[in-house]
Amino acid sequence: MKTRLTMRAALALGLPSLARGIGRMRRASRNILDGAGHEAGRGNVLTATVLVALYLVAL
Repeated sequence: MKTRLTMRAALALGLPSLARGIGRMRRASRNILDGAGHEAGRGNVLTATVLVALYLVAL
C-alpha cells in the first residue's frame, strides 16, 4: 500500500521514471522472495498454529 501511494505521489509530481523504478524494485523483491521459497503471508498463520498446538498439548 505504501509503495502504491509513493508511486502515485511520484506521478503527481511529474516523475514517471521514479514511479517506474519503484514498481521495478517492488517486482524484483517479490521475485527474489518467491525464488527463495519464502511463504509471504503464511508465516504468521503457521506460527499461530504451532503456538495453539503447543498450548493444547500443555493442557
